[in-house]
Amino acid sequence: MGLKPDRWIRKMASEQRMIEPFVDGQVRDGVISYGLSSYGYDIRVADEFKVFQPEITASKLSDVQCAYVAGILDAQGRIGYTDLEPEGRPALALIVAGDDLRVLEGLQAIVGAGRLREPDNGQSELIVSKAADVQYVLSQVWPYLTHRRDAASRALAELKSNKSIVVDPKNFNAASFVDFKGEICVIPPNSFALGRTVEYFRIPRSTLTICVGKSSYARCGIIVNVTPFEPSWEGYVTLEISNTTPLPARIYANEGIAQVLFFEGDEECETSYADKKGKYQAQQSIVLPRL
Repeated sequence: MGLKPDRWIRKMASEQRMIEPFVDGQVRDGVISYGLSSYGYDIRVADEFKVFQPEITASKLSDVQCAYVAGILDAQGRIGYTDLEPEGRPALALIVAGDDLRVLEGLQAIVGAGRLREPDNGQSELIVSKAADVQYVLSQVWPYLTHRRDAASRALAELKSNKSIVVDPKNFNAASFVDFKGEICVIPPNSFALGRTVEYFRIPRSTLTICVGKSSYARCGIIVNVTPFEPSWEGYVTLEISNTTPLPARIYANEGIAQVLFFEGDEECETSYADKKGKYQAQQSIVLPRL
């Protein structure tokens, strides 16, 4: 089995439509590079994503705290955050329209830190200044508060039934994802997103591919994981993009995301992915785990 060079990739793209659309050469100016390289092909990520933002569950909140969160989601007005600098340090302020301090007292109990104040405009504020607490609000509390109301109801039901919500590849909860379409996708800290390639692949029967991340993202702590493209598989590739950092991370649509390497076997396999009717064959969009 040997690694295939650029001339073979170009030939397969032309004669067997192995990659569509195909870019013959590297596009680099002002973008994360994509296109044909010496011994591989740099794929692009499309502008549609599923961002993993599950609700906080029993392991994070008590019954009372979760009830407060449900109440906040029902509250009139809005909840937002703004950067302030009390005592010369950056801080996060959660803003709730209105003057019901009980709501913010519930938030303060969840965060376990911060101070309350009522500014001149009548809006109550919880100000958190400790860096670790700010990070906890951004990565855990804030995504939950922006989730829809029924997420809080599910979490409260889980608490009452003494169950835990886990990531289960045999029974994955699609509600853990938030759909996003746009040129820049922001992945929350220590979370991940699913995307898909711009390119549609048709893998020859004698070929297996391995996909590896690009250094521009890897050096920022952003890891791309893609399983091998098996012989005779075709479809848009579902990409798993992990943000391993404690900060939000940007992903640029229609730019390079990973590199595909093509290996050709010494002889054809007995059973290809198409022969066994693989569950991800000819996928046209981002596909969640299937059993």
